[in-house]
Amino acid sequence: MPVMKKEIELDDGRKIWVRQASGMERLKITNIQGKAFRKMRHAGTPEKWTDEQNEEFATIVDDMGGGVESQIESWVPACILDEDVDVNMLTFEELNTILQFVRGDDEEGAVPFQNS
Repeated sequence: MPVMKKEIELDDGRKIWVRQASGMERLKITNIQGKAFRKMRHAGTPEKWTDEQNEEFATIVDDMGGGVESQIESWVPACILDEDVDVNMLTFEELNTILQFVRGDDEEGAVPFQNS
């Protein structure tokens, strides 16, 4: 599936172009998340995890360098296509909105699955 692009409106009304993180950019953090899932095998499937087990997983991912902070630092600057945007001036809400698209969490950036 190709890397998608989207125009995102910032809090001040400016619009910027953002692209999704490529497979190569996502590789390191995806591998960290996979290792963390393997460390959580004892808890069963993620759908059945308790709040404590979800926290344990998040801590493992963070400790291994794959948490939200690492995702923002690694992906957001590289995926903002406008050259005049200073990522250090973006609010947390703006960073989070951009991250959700960059990693494919929002509807416009999600992988389209066919219904059978």
